[in-house]
Amino acid sequence: MNLDKMEMILSTVDKLGAVSVKQLHMILKLGSYRHTCRIINQLEDYLHVVRSQQKIVYLNKEGRQLLGSEKEIKKSILFDHMLLANEAYIHYGCPLDWKREYMVETSLEPEFSYGIQIKGLTVVNKQTIIPDAVFTRNGYVYLIEIDNTRTMQDNRKKIQKYRDMWPEISKHFRVSPKLCIFTSSDKRKRDFSQLCHKLPHEIFTFQEIK
Repeated sequence: MNLDKMEMILSTVDKLGAVSVKQLHMILKLGSYRHTCRIINQLEDYLHVVRSQQKIVYLNKEGRQLLGSEKEIKKSILFDHMLLANEAYIHYGCPLDWKREYMVETSLEPEFSYGIQIKGLTVVNKQTIIPDAVFTRNGYVYLIEIDNTRTMQDNRKKIQKYRDMWPEISKHFRVSPKLCIFTSSDKRKRDFSQLCHKLPHEIFTFQEIK
């Protein structure tokens, strides 16, 4: 296998964090599934391999060094979350500028009531929010949220934070944001629809995109 092909495959693994071989087969389109498995086997010197219900791979130290990547992934319960995020990535056609866990930080200078200000002191209210992934398309920045373990109480808090930060998120990206949520049940989909009714949004169950 030539170096360009090797780095292309490993870079895809690096972008997604942890990915199943089945997902790599869908993303990379390397031929038959058997051929994809054979190629991944050739790259195992650069990969950690986890075998559970499916074969999952992520970069080891040698793989990170080959690519110059500083994004170390460790085996954890977050793998299920990453694999579901990969399903969203595939659903949107594998965007080139897909970024996982992209922190959005906004700064807002508060309005002072009664005209009272402290001379020489600028008070800045900083807020941060971390979508599970972001990418841009057709004049929008898509903010991806994967809902597989959070309580609805926590979800309500995060959606309210999006609502509070929405104008500043637009300024941060300089394009219109769209909130895209992937969740586990039709009931949760309906709940999210109510929470997001004043925001540009798309909501899917995981079953709808598989």
